[in-house]
Amino acid sequence: MGNRITHRPPAVEWGVAMRPLPGEAVSGDLHLVKPFAGGVLLAAVDGLGRGNQAAMAAKTAVSVLGKYASDPVVSLAKRCHKALLMTRGVVMMLASLNLQAGDMSWLGIGNVEGILLRADAAAVPSLERAPLHGGLVGYQLPVMHARKVPVREGDLVIFATDGISGDFIRDVRREDPPQKVAELLLKRHFKGNDDALVLVLRYPRTSRE
Repeated sequence: MGNRITHRPPAVEWGVAMRPLPGEAVSGDLHLVKPFAGGVLLAAVDGLGRGNQAAMAAKTAVSVLGKYASDPVVSLAKRCHKALLMTRGVVMMLASLNLQAGDMSWLGIGNVEGILLRADAAAVPSLERAPLHGGLVGYQLPVMHARKVPVREGDLVIFATDGISGDFIRDVRREDPPQKVAELLLKRHFKGNDDALVLVLRYPRTSRE
């Protein structure tokens, strides 16, 4: 089953699939899908390394993001940096969707991928990638710039941590439900040498309401 967040405008569908490194009991890769007034915050967080300490760093970041979900994404990254100074640190991908304006502000720090896949395969461009910054949240924070992009009904936002191979986009079927997309990508592209997470959200289709 997938997940739905009911809004006016209409419900947001999302799905997530994750797997720890074989032999580990916990994963340092976590996600957040947090609604706020007029929007939704989407996050994938990868704690440095693996095991309990990586999971603790990721949990701290997710807690901060959930508490301040309506803040701009650059401010959220800075809040997480302060909270993580005594931890291993994390890399992260953030996107703040404005469901009223029909746009999204996003950015990534470190080795994690964010893709916007247009529902219309003929759109130019049909695929956009999140701006990535080097660094480690909690250790060395870069100068950050978020990018704002329009998001249209049916578009897919896909986040993947570095436990997923980089060619995963070729296996995405735009018409599939987000949960099915996430599970398929994890199944086919899990590297097996690190924790892994795939988070998928579909921008609302107004015709459903």
